[in-house]
Amino acid sequence: MTRIVGICGSLRAASLNRALLRACAGLLPAGATLEVVEIGDLPLMNEDLEKPAWPEAVQRLRRAVWPAEALLIACPEYNAGIPAPLKNAIDWLSRAEGIGGVTAPEGETRRTPLAGLPTAILGASPGMLGTARAQQHLRMSLQSTGTPVMPGPEAFVAGAPKKFEGGELVDEPSRAAVTKVLAGLVDWAARLKA
Repeated sequence: MTRIVGICGSLRAASLNRALLRACAGLLPAGATLEVVEIGDLPLMNEDLEKPAWPEAVQRLRRAVWPAEALLIACPEYNAGIPAPLKNAIDWLSRAEGIGGVTAPEGETRRTPLAGLPTAILGASPGMLGTARAQQHLRMSLQSTGTPVMPGPEAFVAGAPKKFEGGELVDEPSRAAVTKVLAGLVDWAARLKA
């Protein structure tokens, strides 16, 4: 069983990337699960908020990500980069264990929830590049947190409004690309764990 935690970089309820994560839940390989965690209630990263303890929303996010075996991020593209809420979540998840009164779960050896966590990125956008620039930006941020991002396969759902109907991903080439990413993530997580 591979436990994957998903994060949507958009806060909008009807977001294309939220719909993409919902599609992922139905395209997972056998033996994998996906739990999507919310980031909209996180305060802006501020070290002053770490004492005496992190805000409850931050603790909730960290508790959800710590035990994951893999991370899946649906990344929108805002002005050729990643949206502020997603960067904020990464910043909170990158803080070292023990700061803010929260320690790693018993037996956990990673120093942060992100360190060493196998990760895949995908994204949907109305534009022609399908979040390619934002995904590159996100890869750079995750590199500095010690988060191994799967080099491929990749999924860029371009022209996305035409590929979803009623919030469901109906475009077969896009579904095939997403399926390859999910299978790759499960394999990537198993190889890094070995």
